[in-house]
Amino acid sequence: MVHLLIQRVILSDRLEYSWLKRKDMKKYDIIPIIFWIGLSIFMMVLSIRLGLGKFHNPGPGLMPFLLGLLLILISFYLFLNCIVKKEDGDKRMKDKQNQINFTKIGLVSASLFVYALVLNRLGYLIATFLLLTVLFRSVGLKRWSSLLIISALTVLVTYFVFTSLGLRFPEGILKLR
Repeated sequence: MVHLLIQRVILSDRLEYSWLKRKDMKKYDIIPIIFWIGLSIFMMVLSIRLGLGKFHNPGPGLMPFLLGLLLILISFYLFLNCIVKKEDGDKRMKDKQNQINFTKIGLVSASLFVYALVLNRLGYLIATFLLLTVLFRSVGLKRWSSLLIISALTVLVTYFVFTSLGLRFPEGILKLR
């Protein structure tokens, strides 16, 4: 996706600056992006004040800083996407935005609420595996075999990466540390 954006901007014979003249690009396209950029800068500044630490001895501000960095990268990508997109894409995006699936929103919200309730009882491995299974299913993964494998791999990789950094997760019924 980014490669196509770079190709379009750099390799095109003529650049169209129609986004400057577009009447359909309203405040609601740009204002949320500016909000997220501002929030990510705020997060990064506050996390630097907490202290980033070093790679083998991370400080309390490292994770918020990395999340702020990820958020600002996504925001800039959305900003560029908003500027470069064609009007046909605008129509498709508006049609897609008008079709809000409240069932999926409710399912994701309920699953996150249940996850918060059962995390200490079931433990990180089981609760997160179940959460990811529900979330991946709600975003459209149809095959159960791939859904279960992706969920299991995600849980195991995050568990081993973060435990190697010295973080402890809720043990739950498996009593793993």
